[in-house]
Amino acid sequence: MDIFSTLLTLLFIATTIYYIVFFSLTYYWHEKKTTFIIVPAIYAFDFFVAGFLIISVISIIFNYFPELLNFFIK
Repeated sequence: MDIFSTLLTLLFIATTIYYIVFFSLTYYWHEKKTTFIIVPAIYAFDFFVAGFLIISVISIIFNYFPELLNFFIK
C-alpha cells in the first residue's frame, strides 16, 4: 500500500473511534434529541475533512520529496 491508502485507512478508523466516543458521551450527557445526531455529524465531518487535508499534504510531500531534494541540492 502506498502512504495515501495507509493514512486514509487510519483516518477512517480514527473517524469511527471519534463517532463511537462522541455518541457515547452525548448519550451520557443526555443532551437534546436534535444534538444527538446533528452535532456529532458536523464535528465528525470537520474532523474527517481536516484529517483528509493533513493526509493529502503528507502524501504529496512524501511523493515529491526526492524531486524537491534533488532540486535544492543541485
